[in-house]
Amino acid sequence: MSGSSFEFQVESFISSKELNHQSVSLVIPRLTRDRIHNMVYYKVNLNSVSLRGDTLIELSKILIRDLGTLKGTSVNAVHMLGGVEFKCLLMKLVEIRPTVDQIFQFFKVDDEKKDDIKIQLFEDKYIIALLLVYIRIQYYYLRTDDELASRFCELFKKYIKDYRKLKSLDFEIDCWSQAQNLTVSIKHLDELVDQLVTKDQLWGLPLGTCRWCNIYTDTDTDTDSDSDSDSDSDSDSTPGSDSE
Repeated sequence: MSGSSFEFQVESFISSKELNHQSVSLVIPRLTRDRIHNMVYYKVNLNSVSLRGDTLIELSKILIRDLGTLKGTSVNAVHMLGGVEFKCLLMKLVEIRPTVDQIFQFFKVDDEKKDDIKIQLFEDKYIIALLLVYIRIQYYYLRTDDELASRFCELFKKYIKDYRKLKSLDFEIDCWSQAQNLTVSIKHLDELVDQLVTKDQLWGLPLGTCRWCNIYTDTDTDTDSDSDSDSDSDSDSTPGSDSE
């Protein structure tokens, strides 16, 4: 019977929310989950008692405080993609599993910034980056013919054209890795999107096999079509091609 006490282990900190017939928490590796839940930042800011709830409404206050900022200031900001605080916020986002409408509301505000003078001073690029990572990690399993997958794909196509600068840990580095030097550099939002749609991991987090995020397919097809059209036009204009 030796060792029998280890046969049945109940894992703590697993969200009761489910997606694709499993706990939403399982998209984050267990070792990473354990590290996150033992971090002071998570315990102080992101547990249910501190938030006074487990919904995006409560979490959004922390997102705005720590990832958003008024342009020209950096008070209370933890501006770095891929770091400990970023992963803690990502984990909490995974655990509460906000509705799709709630997620898209953030992107709607990002669009309204261009027209609404009242919110133009607020910089939300780090929040946008966090949500894009969340979408890719949590909804990787969607079929290409799923309407939600189409909406997410269009979102990624939009932000592949967004060149805003962000401070980021190198994409290949895990912030808890003991074997690597932590390198922080300036990345652009389009580089993050490219990483999400072309790679199988990011900051040590696995990105599940995703079919709907191939955002370059349509672009390549359109380019080829344009090239074919240009070739046809050129051949039609070649001297001697018209019958006289």
